[in-house]
Amino acid sequence: MSTSEEILRGLHFLSLFLMTAGLGSVMVALWRGWREDDIERQLVAFEDASTGHKALLMPGTIAVGATGIFLAADAGFNFITTGWLLALEVLYLLVLFVCLPVLGHALNRIEIETLKSRKHGQRSEELQGLIDDNVPIVMCLVILALLPIMVALAEFKPF
Repeated sequence: MSTSEEILRGLHFLSLFLMTAGLGSVMVALWRGWREDDIERQLVAFEDASTGHKALLMPGTIAVGATGIFLAADAGFNFITTGWLLALEVLYLLVLFVCLPVLGHALNRIEIETLKSRKHGQRSEELQGLIDDNVPIVMCLVILALLPIMVALAEFKPF
């Protein structure tokens, strides 16, 4: 293994750590917000989830993709004909272009409805509907379920 591969592997690992830290921060804040009855505390929890999404999860996911591309190119893999790498790319793009935008949109909607409810002093029906909808938790769980699959593809190179 060359020095550039070692450096890229280290950066890739740090990017994965940033991504998983962001996912964890979003999930913990969402669970906290879902369990709260006080609107003020709910707002803080949903703001924390939104901040974790914007500050850790999105940059971490983008960095994982960038370092992964450079790492695969440096190792000499073909991005189209290498089966495990193609499967990994598809799963990564699913996370990047489906899960993260849907999660971000859902977090923004919940945060806006929480602000509206705070202004009126009581939980609105729209906010309760968004909380009952569970879209952010589902997207987080999808990302969480895809992470070990992506890691297994990269580590074991099954096909």
